[in-house]
Amino acid sequence: MSKARTANLLGALAGAVVGEFEAPLKAHPNQNTSSVAALKLIADAEGCSNAELSQALRLSHPATVRLVDKLESAGLVESRAGTDRRAVALHLTEDGRRRVRALLDERARALDAVVDLLPTEQRRQLDRIAETLLRAMTGSPLAGAHICRLCDEHACPAGRCPVHQRAVELLPQTDHA
Repeated sequence: MSKARTANLLGALAGAVVGEFEAPLKAHPNQNTSSVAALKLIADAEGCSNAELSQALRLSHPATVRLVDKLESAGLVESRAGTDRRAVALHLTEDGRRRVRALLDERARALDAVVDLLPTEQRRQLDRIAETLLRAMTGSPLAGAHICRLCDEHACPAGRCPVHQRAVELLPQTDHA
């Protein structure tokens, strides 16, 4: 067993898994992982600003504005006045909420099919390995938002999510003394 082979296998697996869950997303016209992630992030942080969305998606501000414009034109997102006059608050429309749920369901079906290839004990091992890697890869609370941008919180609630737990640990501690 070599480190290079393990890394290569991980890369191949990551590509194969991404391909499995991206395939259903491509069935929707003008849909890509950035637009799906944007919808999901807005659903999770209703009222977020373009700047917050831009940071979580790791997109430039102009790219985020174009993406939001596209989602608004599709009737999935609406911009409302924000608390700061210079910013808008992003909200999903009812169509946007339905789209997020449908996309998460499609993603779950695709990923379930991959997980079903493993016997129970190997699933447990994969859980432990994935939790270890995800925790280690969460370098900041914002990184956590990016990592979980397509996650289904019903399948992995915050109390059991290694990314959420690590992100909370990384928040600045306040002294209440």
